[in-house]
Amino acid sequence: MQYKFEYTDVNTRELLINSNSTKVLIEEQMITEGNFLIFSDEKPLVGQLQELNNTSNMILLKQEGIL
Repeated sequence: MQYKFEYTDVNTRELLINSNSTKVLIEEQMITEGNFLIFSDEKPLVGQLQELNNTSNMILLKQEGIL
């Protein structure tokens, strides 16, 4: 699920980020209608794929005895 919050200044932006620390910040919009932070309960697919790739690389390095 995605959550969209409007902010008007830097302090409000930081407060939103800190109060939503269990969510993933996936987008920031600065558009005519206002400034928005968009959070999600789930990591974007690109982030999940990168984590899997990093994990597989670590396993391979350990198997090769490099780590």
